[in-house]
Amino acid sequence: MTAPAVHLRLQPRSTRLEFGDGRTVTLAVGPRGLADDVLRHDPPTPAELERAIDLVEDALTGWRRLGADASRLVTAHASLLALPGLGAPGVGLDRDAVERLFQRLASRTLGTPIAAAELPRGLDIAAALIILRECMHHLGFDRVSAGDAQGAERGPPR
Repeated sequence: MTAPAVHLRLQPRSTRLEFGDGRTVTLAVGPRGLADDVLRHDPPTPAELERAIDLVEDALTGWRRLGADASRLVTAHASLLALPGLGAPGVGLDRDAVERLFQRLASRTLGTPIAAAELPRGLDIAAALIILRECMHHLGFDRVSAGDAQGAERGPPR
């Protein structure tokens, strides 16, 4: 049986996780807040990247036992749908693919040229990727896929 999807809604200064059973968790961190308050350079510096990770991890404290293991995230946030492999209907990214995207961001912060086709540029994209990565890693999500604004998955689940 396929685990129910959890809807990831990135708001400017918060992140909402909406579970199929009606539970909603709101984290006190969002992509615009990270971009405005922490990520001052494009690409971010390594110190800014670490600070952003720390803020997301702090926001996740206390929510690590959400029962998200083997669950999929569904998102319609434009910054996440801009990530390679996520924006097309019927596809998604597993945790390892999200980690590889994050490693590209980390390499970019160190001055390694990373093509925009491999990882789009912009602080909103960087902030959204950091939040996605930390949610998947710390809350146990296996996969993220594209959904519509109401959170319905686009295309067949994979």
